[in-house]
Amino acid sequence: MNSLQTKGEDDSASRVYNQISTSHYLSGSRENYYTGDFKLGLNFYSFSHNLNSWLSGDPEGAPPMDTLDVIRFAKEAGFDAVDITAYYIPGYHNLTMPTKSNEEIYAYAERVRDLCSELGIAISGTGIKNDFADPNAERRELDVKRAKYWIDVASFMGAPVIRLFTGEIPKDIVNSTWETIAKERIVPALRECAEYAADKGVVIGMQNHGDMASTADQVIRLLNWVDHPNIGLVNDTGFFKEFQAPNGIGYDWYSDIEAVLPYTVNFQVKKKSAGANTDVFIDLEELFTRIRYSNYRGYIPLETLWVAGDADHPKKLSAPPYEQVLDFLLKIKAAMESTRNVPKK
Repeated sequence: MNSLQTKGEDDSASRVYNQISTSHYLSGSRENYYTGDFKLGLNFYSFSHNLNSWLSGDPEGAPPMDTLDVIRFAKEAGFDAVDITAYYIPGYHNLTMPTKSNEEIYAYAERVRDLCSELGIAISGTGIKNDFADPNAERRELDVKRAKYWIDVASFMGAPVIRLFTGEIPKDIVNSTWETIAKERIVPALRECAEYAADKGVVIGMQNHGDMASTADQVIRLLNWVDHPNIGLVNDTGFFKEFQAPNGIGYDWYSDIEAVLPYTVNFQVKKKSAGANTDVFIDLEELFTRIRYSNYRGYIPLETLWVAGDADHPKKLSAPPYEQVLDFLLKIKAAMESTRNVPKK
């Protein structure tokens, strides 16, 4: 029980969602250990403040940087791939269909695709913002429609995976249960998107995000309920925690990360495992050791985040945070190298 919860609150939380222990999902056997390389990627959200300044034309924001500039930086920095978050394709909107014409959207997507091809850098995925747990059926229907639109764009760009969220924890969950909302709202929407994307050659990557998918148990149950071969997980290392907890402090997030590796189709490796607002930094050697014990061989994109008060916040810098992103990449490369040999038992 969280130390801030009273007994009554804990009883209520258990009624809403009774977590199956992560140990239930861990095989306990580690027979194979991968000693090869992984391809590392850059998630565009690492430059979110700079990209948003460019999109909004805000002279008071962080130094602007456009989508094509991020691709060029990624190639120069030594990334193998880029995750072209759809937020940074002009015309994207979180709550509506695109605000620009199809011709404009696809013309920019073509520029992205062609630049990546010219530079010899892969596109590891893309993603949108959605909420399939929203009580409003019209909102959910619109988000499915939006998802299908951007699945088409992903296919056009050659992105193999598109990230979708499950949704924020809805207020009406107090009158229901996590399972009921998951089965009635989230699962049908994800299944419809998975079916549609299968025909487009794009895999749906459901991302755990500290929301309706906060634990390995929730992730696995959701994917099993969707029961479609064209959906897996975007394994977000910074968002495993107790359901409805403010952060992951005190939670065994490494076990959750390991438990969902068989379902993982992409990654987002964050600096802080307990949440961006905490001071708990990820142990990259522990992370890579666990990944090496799995059959995962896909891309491993990193994502840097900043919160208000950070000394190196992009809004306080005279240029985009190139050095900070490169520093995290070098740390990841070092951990990948240091874990190459089979650990001694």
